[in-house]
Amino acid sequence: MGIKTMRLHLIWGIAATAAFGVGYFVLPSSSEKGRVSIPRTGERAGSKSGLEDERDGSRVKRGEMAGAGLGAGAKEGISSILSQKVVLSEGEITNLGETFRGSSDPVAKRLAFSKLLQGLTAENALLIRGEIEGQDHRSAEFQEFHYAWGAVAGVDAIMFGIDTEEDDMKPALAGWAGVNPGEAMAWIEGLDMENDSRFDPLLKDRKLEVNGLRHHLVSGIVEGLADTDPRQAAEFVERMVSSGQAHPGHMHIVTGEVLRAAENPLEASTWADGLPEGRMRNEALGRVADHFAGRDPAGTAQWAEGFVSEPGMERVFWEVGANWAGRDPEAALNWASNLPEGENRQVGMRGSLNSWARRDPTAAGEYLQDMPASPMRDAAVAGYSTHVVWEDPTAAMSWAESIAAPEQRQEVMVEVARSWRRKGGQGLTEWLNGSGLSADVQESIMSSRDRRRR
Repeated sequence: MGIKTMRLHLIWGIAATAAFGVGYFVLPSSSEKGRVSIPRTGERAGSKSGLEDERDGSRVKRGEMAGAGLGAGAKEGISSILSQKVVLSEGEITNLGETFRGSSDPVAKRLAFSKLLQGLTAENALLIRGEIEGQDHRSAEFQEFHYAWGAVAGVDAIMFGIDTEEDDMKPALAGWAGVNPGEAMAWIEGLDMENDSRFDPLLKDRKLEVNGLRHHLVSGIVEGLADTDPRQAAEFVERMVSSGQAHPGHMHIVTGEVLRAAENPLEASTWADGLPEGRMRNEALGRVADHFAGRDPAGTAQWAEGFVSEPGMERVFWEVGANWAGRDPEAALNWASNLPEGENRQVGMRGSLNSWARRDPTAAGEYLQDMPASPMRDAAVAGYSTHVVWEDPTAAMSWAESIAAPEQRQEVMVEVARSWRRKGGQGLTEWLNGSGLSADVQESIMSSRDRRRR
């Protein structure tokens, strides 16, 4: 075991022991949820504020398609119900549906719904769906039914959603992937929606963007895989990202499941650090940093220092700085200032100032006034201005223009200008005319098709 591994184990081991002693690090859990084993690989251990990371801008919404999915506890509950099969007649389905819809007793409603799921088959699914059809598609019952339908009927349950107004394809995909991962992955990887006339109601009639729809469907499969095998889910995300069929943000679904199931920080960080080198590992580590930095910023900062010399760790340092500065700006800035020279140090400072600007823009601005010219000041100004733009665009741009490094100055000015345009753009055209930015850059700022940053 290497020095880095030993240090990470020691840091997280101490943190975990202390956390259990005071009950501070207990992760959210469900009484219905059994513990999922977190696979370990290799020998390493390891909006809301977030590093401005390029994301695919083509999110799809069908109604409110991107609503919250099922909780992991609910999914295991569905699996348990499906394993207790019963045979329901058409009359029994109708009676249970009437109880589910009409009873004022929540226990009776839930029991009736559970019995409907117990009797669900590929053959009677449409009949049962008719009994829950009036439910909001974001409701637990609607989502749970389609998860269960996907588990028992696979692609037939998914394809039914093409002609509905509700978001039923994603939970159905999650259910299918949970019980038949190989089939679900093969289906999405071989799917050619543009040349498949069955998808015309979505792509041609509703004019959904094909990549956005694909990413939405992929997220359903990732959710189902992550419930049962986080490592397989991570490998699937990496494969889909490499082929251009998913975006790295899908890794957050997998990491979220690992964090939910982990019993201590060491377990989650070990899993994330044990992923193969590359962007998926970096995404997972960034998500872990965000999760724990909000609870124990000092302990997470110590852990993050084990990655300070690694490239691609920007989000880890952003999350630590941003979360810590939300509680104690002085401590966060002191930590960032004392990191070794390099990109991660600057990102830690940028995240700290961005968060401090949310909390107290006046105090953060006064701090910047006293900073001497340096790459650290440039990073701090970048973090500050990209938040202040939402309150005072012209002031934010003045700060951006004070960045000494030419390349970074233009990058931040463009970012501030794009946020200014999204805020309404009052006065932006006049500023652009005297900005000195090239015509191409100005056009990219004003274009509605530029890729938004998260």
